Amino acid sequence: MRMRAAIAMVSAVVSAVVLVGTTVPAARADGPQDTYSYLVLTRSVGAAGTLLAESAVRQAGGVVVQAYAPVGVVVAHGGPGFAAALRGRPGVARVGATRTVPIRATAPVPPAVGAAPAADPGEAPQWNLAMVHAYEAQRITEGSPDVVVAVVDAGVDDRHPDLAPNFDAALSVDCSTGRPIRAGAAWRAPRSDHGTHVAGTIAAARNGSGVVGVAPRTRIAAVRLGDADSLFHGEASVCGFVWLAEHADRGLRIANHSYYDDPWWLLCPDDEDQAVIQEAVRRAAAYAAAHGVLSIAAAGNDDYDLAHKTVDRRSPNDAGRAPDRPRPVTAACRMLPAELPGVITVAALGADGRRASYSNTGLGVIDLTAPGGGAGEGVLSTARDGGWAIKSGTSMATPAVSGVAALLAARHPTWTPAEITARLYATADPLPCAAPCTTSGNVDSYHGHGLVDALRAVEPADRPDPGRP
Repeated sequence: MRMRAAIAMVSAVVSAVVLVGTTVPAARADGPQDTYSYLVLTRSVGAAGTLLAESAVRQAGGVVVQAYAPVGVVVAHGGPGFAAALRGRPGVARVGATRTVPIRATAPVPPAVGAAPAADPGEAPQWNLAMVHAYEAQRITEGSPDVVVAVVDAGVDDRHPDLAPNFDAALSVDCSTGRPIRAGAAWRAPRSDHGTHVAGTIAAARNGSGVVGVAPRTRIAAVRLGDADSLFHGEASVCGFVWLAEHADRGLRIANHSYYDDPWWLLCPDDEDQAVIQEAVRRAAAYAAAHGVLSIAAAGNDDYDLAHKTVDRRSPNDAGRAPDRPRPVTAACRMLPAELPGVITVAALGADGRRASYSNTGLGVIDLTAPGGGAGEGVLSTARDGGWAIKSGTSMATPAVSGVAALLAARHPTWTPAEITARLYATADPLPCAAPCTTSGNVDSYHGHGLVDALRAVEPADRPDPGRP
């Protein structure tokens, strides 16, 4: 598999394209109109181009929610006919809706899956940390408070006793509406403890109780994207990536993304709304990468080969019910952020060391694998109300890789994302690949380069490999 290098900055000019249909209903002639959320791509990146697009939004009857001049993206609200009214106006290259339902409509929150409450574990050994040799690596380094890992997720409870010692409120934000909000500790998740669980695996403090993270001296920041319904929309992703870029100079070097962008599990370029979301998020991710932020993302829990896409059974998911029927898709469709250029994509292993049955696969898509749980044994980490819980998923595997990346960033303060990535790949432990797993060179469709190995990663490069079973 190719090694995906850090992505370059976006070009200054965006070409106009032929428009296709939209998923937002047409405007009604009578009665109050619903309000939808839109992403607007400007014709040129920078302040002048963004101001021109903002003016066009207002002239078309819309409201500017937030403008991101460095990436040429404007978040706007408008009625069902807003996109048609805006297209073709000065400064506007493309416009697309980020959801299929009005923003004031809410979908029911599904019950938690794969979570079980746990008593205070008293820093009991954690099998997932042992699998990646984190305990041995911590004898060399436990990370550094000079390194910050952003938990880009549904929010983090910074009051948890295992997280509070390492939490950085000054670098935390709520981006769920498409604009950065910090007042009232808005980065805390209103209902989900998903991000809190992820944060514990990365950097729960070594404090004599609870759990310990892979990098227990690393700072944690919460970048909340999930809304009250735990949905992650495109405008939230743009806000999140721009926040990462603009705070990289304060130590924010690693970002953990254990989610996918709603409501489209796979974003396809032949639909204008989806194409605009894909391009807006790509621009923002490129901006973060150019500022030295390494993003690490979950591959997803669909037992799906992302290298051979045929159907999407999950989209759209914002109407509070499953889609009526699967939709055909092609290789051009992408799951974001896992399939963004320059992002490390992580699959999951069970406690038995085999591919977790739910984990997505894909030759050329999966970069690394890590323990995510399954087959009766999940990952223990921090949870709501100062407690702990056991969860399984690629969401639980990804923070193990982010923790190892944080250890590397502490050991090598001047290393770039590309150098950290190269070290993670070079020191991963190859795993058996039996059919239907496929290989190409030293990577395979289940594990990418292999199982992330914290000890091999942080050891001096000239030290002989101690060898392991």
